[in-house]
Amino acid sequence: MPSPVRRACEHLVRRGLRGVWLRGRPPAGPFVWAANHHSWWDPFVAAAVVGRLGRAPAVLMEQDNLRRFGVARLLGAFGTAQLRQGLHHLRRGRVLIIFPEGVLRPPARLAALADGAAWYARRAEIPLCAVAARIVLRGHQAPEAYLDMSTVDTSAPVAGVTARLEQVLAVQLGELDRSIATSDPRRPLPGFTPYLEGRRSWDERWSRD
Repeated sequence: MPSPVRRACEHLVRRGLRGVWLRGRPPAGPFVWAANHHSWWDPFVAAAVVGRLGRAPAVLMEQDNLRRFGVARLLGAFGTAQLRQGLHHLRRGRVLIIFPEGVLRPPARLAALADGAAWYARRAEIPLCAVAARIVLRGHQAPEAYLDMSTVDTSAPVAGVTARLEQVLAVQLGELDRSIATSDPRRPLPGFTPYLEGRRSWDERWSRD
């Protein structure tokens, strides 16, 4: 990612969110980032995290959306009519960000997943990471981003890998939602590590404690 674009993306996340918390460790080198898509923030948070890893992102977008928002190409976006471009990005060491639900959906149950993420991981012989993401407004002024990342076994045909990915993401989202529902809203979720610091609430800035 060109440094000005990386800085702009990170600045957007830092200014708009309280921060990003991560559970799990990203693999070294290129990998496929396969996440649910339930928030406007999802691609920007993903790109900011990848940028902080010192790697460049590539984002698969619906062709019509890319036509409308051509500036997304600065984040390495390419359209569904250019699927082999993803292999080119992976060969160059980029992290390929995919939302296999296909479109932005309500933050409820995971929808059926397309095979693209599994196909790229198997074809390029690279890790496939399931990333359960929730951007939630809890006990502070700005929303918080929580990412739960784990590696999915790709030793199966594409359809089988997609089924595994769907199962892993569904379990992770369920655990994440339960943690959000039962944890102290003023504290970060247990088990997550701060990754990007963002906006503090006005009461934190003015507090003497």
